[in-house]
Amino acid sequence: NVRRVAGFFAKLRSRLQALSPRMRDNPRVVLLTPGPYSYRYFEDAYLARYLGYTLVQGSDLAVRGEKLNLKTLGGLLPVEVLWRHVSDRKCDPLELDPGSREGVTGILRTVRNQSVSIANAVGSELAQMPALAPFLPGAARHFWGEELQLPNVDMYWCGGPKELSHVLEHFDEFLLRGAFVVDGEKTIDVQALSQEQKAYWRDRLTASPKDFVAQRRLQEWTTPVWAEEQIAAWNVSLRAFQVSTGDQIDVLPGGLARVGPTADCLLGSPVSGHLTLDCWISDERRSSSDITLLPAPDAAIEPQRGGDDLPSRVAEHLFWLGRYVERCEAIARLLRTTLGCLAGEELEQENTSLPRLTTALAAIGQLPPDCVIEGLGEAFPSLETLLPASVFSQDQPEGLQQAARSMVYNASAVRDRLSVDGYRILRRISEELTELPRVQSGAIGPAIERLNQLIPDLLAFSGLTSESMTRTHGWRFLQLGRRIERTHQTVELLTATLVPVSETERLICESILESTDSVMTYHARYMNIVRPQLVLDLLVCDETNPRSILYQLRRINEAIEQLPRDKDSVSLSDDQKCSRQLLHELEQTALVNLDEQTNGRRENLHQLLQFIDNGLPSLSDALVAQYFFHTNASQALTGSGS
Repeated sequence: NVRRVAGFFAKLRSRLQALSPRMRDNPRVVLLTPGPYSYRYFEDAYLARYLGYTLVQGSDLAVRGEKLNLKTLGGLLPVEVLWRHVSDRKCDPLELDPGSREGVTGILRTVRNQSVSIANAVGSELAQMPALAPFLPGAARHFWGEELQLPNVDMYWCGGPKELSHVLEHFDEFLLRGAFVVDGEKTIDVQALSQEQKAYWRDRLTASPKDFVAQRRLQEWTTPVWAEEQIAAWNVSLRAFQVSTGDQIDVLPGGLARVGPTADCLLGSPVSGHLTLDCWISDERRSSSDITLLPAPDAAIEPQRGGDDLPSRVAEHLFWLGRYVERCEAIARLLRTTLGCLAGEELEQENTSLPRLTTALAAIGQLPPDCVIEGLGEAFPSLETLLPASVFSQDQPEGLQQAARSMVYNASAVRDRLSVDGYRILRRISEELTELPRVQSGAIGPAIERLNQLIPDLLAFSGLTSESMTRTHGWRFLQLGRRIERTHQTVELLTATLVPVSETERLICESILESTDSVMTYHARYMNIVRPQLVLDLLVCDETNPRSILYQLRRINEAIEQLPRDKDSVSLSDDQKCSRQLLHELEQTALVNLDEQTNGRRENLHQLLQFIDNGLPSLSDALVAQYFFHTNASQALTGSGS
């Protein structure tokens, strides 16, 4: 005989719809959440799905032309109603907290011109101030001529002389709270303080009484809880939910109960305590309500395909997830190859590939750049110490560890778009990579062993995304990130290793093939004949090799051509221009010219690689401007490695 809750949510949905300044028949309502690291994110996601609203973060929204818009791949969609679960001071970094990343720049301007309605209106946090609570009984008598239906807790604002005197006289009976602080400050239980602490808080209260509210200690209720293999009586506090429907307040029949072994643990935020329990209201008779927000079991549902309504934030995180996954793999492979050379039988000074490989590692951010500059390298530890330690180093802003952290961050932001196994793989990669080995971190063996674990895990994730993700725009942005990053990493590797000519390049070529996972393909074609021209053909011009630059650029072009476009535009977009220019430049280059040598350098190869490396940031910025920021022109803010 449990009371149904669907009626409450039906009223909530009707109220939100009625708030729309326009299009009241079918307004676009979004729920603004602080994000996946907020305590309420699960609750927000559940409510959004149940009510049929779009769950958004601040970066999903943009103010354009005095209106609030939802950024999607298909363009900007106007928002009529915003259901706000972000705190007042963080909702607009332009006019309130400039450091906030949870809000929307300029949203207060849209509120003032009434182009959007906000449920949980900005400023409603003032009603939660503890300083107002002692005056609620008097306010009820003044405005409505009646007592509060739900008795108020015994509270005193200490700014009044009588109230202050009463609190100081019965000091041990009260809890002290900040009068004007809604959250973030701990409640002080005077009874639990030492004599020295009581004297300290008494002095603070006497010095600034207006800043404090005294609340009499409540008698906590208890409920049975299964804890530590037995039933225990834990303190319980009920969190209720209400909606204002204009002329009345509707209360959810039930709520969330917070429980904890002591009363102290329930004094903090709405989610303090150890566990959360569902609270249901039972009735004398079985509920006859047939209200439900869920579709009927036999309701006809049209099949759907993913489309242009993918939020730009999701596409952006998938794009950068692809880049960081690829960056991790490229760094790991190059590190493993370099460590393998270092652990080989040849002496360090006799191995012609080591200087080139360490230069490549410095170019992609895994080693400090100064350590490969002639004359400065002597100030650094030996390669036997420096290279293994770099696998576990947290100090390189573009190194392996930072790439792994960024990879997991972006995966966490789109966790609902990844398979459970795929997300689990990425979490395991991050945890295992950051765990220091049992032996000294500067040892070559443990470093190679850790990389041997990392690379197959990354390949497993790539295989899962290839076989599990539907070929929608989300998948295309993941692939664009991977292809752009793989092109960048290959360009950096070839620039450091094959642009300068060496008398003996066999070891260099073999190291390049190993770090690009192309050894098997090369030797199947050419046996033991190792020549730079053939290596360049395989890694630059071979359209059948998934590791070649030409293969990447063609896949990039294919993905870009399938992205949403303005149907009325007859000109190419910036991202289309960039991708086509890069592909055209490579397709017009003859392989024989790439191997030409002038003054000990392959200048034609260097010019081609430099052209591609300069074009990649422009391509990335064009994609960002077109689909993530929704601006008309792009502006290069970062280098090709970020």
